[in-house]
Amino acid sequence: MVPVKYFKLLRAFLLAYWILIIQFPRLSKLQKLQAIQSWSRQTLTVLGVRLDIAPSVEHLLRTEMPVLYVSNHVSWVDALIIQAVQPSVFVAKDEVRGWPVLGAIASKCGVIFVKRSSITSTRQMVNEVVRALSNDFCVAGFPEGTTSIGSEVNPFYSNLFEASILADAQVLPIALRYTRAATGEPCTKTPFIGELSFIRSLHQVISSNGIVATVLTGQPISPIGHTRKTLAHLSQHAVSTQLATLNSQ
Repeated sequence: MVPVKYFKLLRAFLLAYWILIIQFPRLSKLQKLQAIQSWSRQTLTVLGVRLDIAPSVEHLLRTEMPVLYVSNHVSWVDALIIQAVQPSVFVAKDEVRGWPVLGAIASKCGVIFVKRSSITSTRQMVNEVVRALSNDFCVAGFPEGTTSIGSEVNPFYSNLFEASILADAQVLPIALRYTRAATGEPCTKTPFIGELSFIRSLHQVISSNGIVATVLTGQPISPIGHTRKTLAHLSQHAVSTQLATLNSQ
């Protein structure tokens, strides 16, 4: 027998299509962001993922100003975590388009896709991020360029940070860590790495019987006086520092 939670997940995905296809054309910018936030929270609940965010951290994440959020990258769940706290326009690798269900949802949500091996695509990504920030949208991305098991942070690619400089938008570094709700130990089922398929990863997450997603942030970084490389370095260092703090607890 198929567990009830899988039917709830199917309902969540169908709800996403209904929101994006039926509701979105009639919604204002604020209403669209609220709809994405509400759906992300509901989906995390179905997946069994609980958010652990200190009030001081949540205060930094919630803003009326356009901000570039940059985070370590562990899983496709990362995007749901950030959207649940502060709805944003996401930057994602072009391969995400082909993911079952989430690829279509991402496209409808206006995700900015980029082919990292293409200079033209990268330039177009920067221009689209600048446009989003200039229109008062927050933007979120994963400058590592790939996922990891989450124990440390890989060097950040600098292309995304050029948009922060051009749009004069602050950068907020975000550290994400996933643990098992029952034991507090690192959750090995969350990382979306290697040859793991999206469907298999989805099964691993929903069958983990409770995951806690802890979120920390560094201080906002102004782009003034920085190059994209110095912004990337400072952001990566901030995320590494916060992740080390989480791992030491």
